[in-house]
Amino acid sequence: MMKVQLCLSGGGARGFAHLGVVEALNEMGVEVSRISGTSAGAMAGAFLAAGYDPRLVLELLIEHKIFRMFRGAFNGGLLKMNKVEAFLDQYLPITFADLKLPMYIAVTDLLSGKVYFMNEGNIKQIILGSCSIPGLFKPVNYNQMLLVDGGVLNNLPIEPLQNYKDPIFGVHVNPVGELPKISSTWSVLERAFHLCVFSNTVYREAKCDLLIEPQALMNTKVFDYKKSKDFIRWAISKLCFSGMRSSQ
Repeated sequence: MMKVQLCLSGGGARGFAHLGVVEALNEMGVEVSRISGTSAGAMAGAFLAAGYDPRLVLELLIEHKIFRMFRGAFNGGLLKMNKVEAFLDQYLPITFADLKLPMYIAVTDLLSGKVYFMNEGNIKQIILGSCSIPGLFKPVNYNQMLLVDGGVLNNLPIEPLQNYKDPIFGVHVNPVGELPKISSTWSVLERAFHLCVFSNTVYREAKCDLLIEPQALMNTKVFDYKKSKDFIRWAISKLCFSGMRSSQ
């Protein structure tokens, strides 16, 4: 059985497609030895590192209506993720040491202006920080840091995996396509954030031994959580592998 390291990108609602990609890899006999992720990739990766089957994670997401939780409640103009926090509390262990697979989570610290690859400490708080899109979700105070989306500085965190021998499979669920039009202020902000995040992945993609980039996601919105279940089904049906390419 082939062993690989997985690097899971952020991508908002698109990040749920990671579950389908891993399910497809499992069916191909590929075993995951280590995971690195940011934002939605951090959340999906943590469940996988905790030993959950991808299809079970999907069932839990649907059962708990996780797709709706991200709408949250406004607090000073920022969305809170209290329900997401409760969901993580229920199903994930407290610390990284309790995971079944080694896991790294990329977070951006607003105070230092640096990206950190976390592999110890409180998983729940670090995931919430890594998923906190600036201007949309409330930043997370953690260990004298102010954490926001790791994708701001690194949306494909391959660095912590490069010191290990197993090949790195990058899963990038945030491809950029052309838009026919942009008709609102929100669309401008969403597109600008998408492009900024995408720009820091390009040279990291080339460092992956294999890149999986689901082309079916190219013309879907990053924050369209209503389509999250469709994203997973697309990946499970292996439509994602039309975007598979080797960097070698």
